[in-house]
Amino acid sequence: MVGLVSFIAILGLLIFVHELGHFVTAKLSGVRVEEFGFGLPPRLLTLSTWRGMDITLNALPLGGFVRMSEDDPTVEGGLASKGRGTRALVFAAGALMNMVLAVVLYSIVFMSGIPIPTGAPGAEIVAVVPRSPAAQAGFETGDIIVAIDSQQVQDHEEAIQLIRGRLGQPIQVVLQRNGRQLAPITVTPRVSPPSKEEGALGVALSLPHITKLYPLWEAVPLGLGATYRAISETFAFVQAAIRKQTPFQVSGPVGIYSITSQVARTNPRGLVELAGLLSINLAIVNLLPLPALDGGRLVFVVLEWLRRGRRIPPEKEGLVHLVGMVVLLSFMLVVTFFDFQRIFNWQIPRW
Repeated sequence: MVGLVSFIAILGLLIFVHELGHFVTAKLSGVRVEEFGFGLPPRLLTLSTWRGMDITLNALPLGGFVRMSEDDPTVEGGLASKGRGTRALVFAAGALMNMVLAVVLYSIVFMSGIPIPTGAPGAEIVAVVPRSPAAQAGFETGDIIVAIDSQQVQDHEEAIQLIRGRLGQPIQVVLQRNGRQLAPITVTPRVSPPSKEEGALGVALSLPHITKLYPLWEAVPLGLGATYRAISETFAFVQAAIRKQTPFQVSGPVGIYSITSQVARTNPRGLVELAGLLSINLAIVNLLPLPALDGGRLVFVVLEWLRRGRRIPPEKEGLVHLVGMVVLLSFMLVVTFFDFQRIFNWQIPRW
């Protein structure tokens, strides 16, 4: 349930901020906005009407849109009736807002505290799954595992290996809590946990650390730096995938839900960081020069500039974006199928 709520909250925030960028830029540019839609058509219901603009809820929960007559230049006040600069700015505003959101989210991460390793031996418990063996045995977040079955633990990776080597067997774990060493606690790692993410004991481990909080004036530059690094790493990953140096894997809504659920159960701070990364990816994907995406519409603005002001006929541009939307939705269905197959180990029936 926590994973589902987190997924809906993050997806809703990213989509809302993206469309808000289009909406605010359009209104400041004197563009008449006809509809602000959550989800993609067909329309389910009209939530409200504000200054002649319908706020709607639509059937396909895969995005959102701001309808402002972007294809027909004969519509008075519509986006298509504006100059190239205005249209380019409005089309790019959604992605730019997602980048701004990423900076804000990463800044919040730094303000909420960044773990700094202390260099001390042991494995620190950073999360305990409710109703897991660790929770039932009394393990708490912040405890440090210093020994397992009388063997000293140097770091979290060694602790994981020791636990995995004793599945289904009672083990004695020595914890350090608030600087005081506790008596050994007996707990049995599960052979088959409810999910792979929970692990045998139901804990998330890291190196022992202290949490450093950054003030706003330091967190914002650090958030900018983190956003820049995330963008660079994303492009580096794509380049490595093109060169076949790393496997290329695309996740759809189901894959993103799976990742969000894992993080939500073990690392609330990591959930904010994940939202920042997803916001960056949403911005980059939307700027790709593909029909139906913001980048595809920017391509037509560039073509108009190269053709010295001569536009591609509106009906042809509209057809290209319509076909692009069909292809995009079809691609999302394929990605969703493979997400289900990977996450739930679906097997394709053979006849």
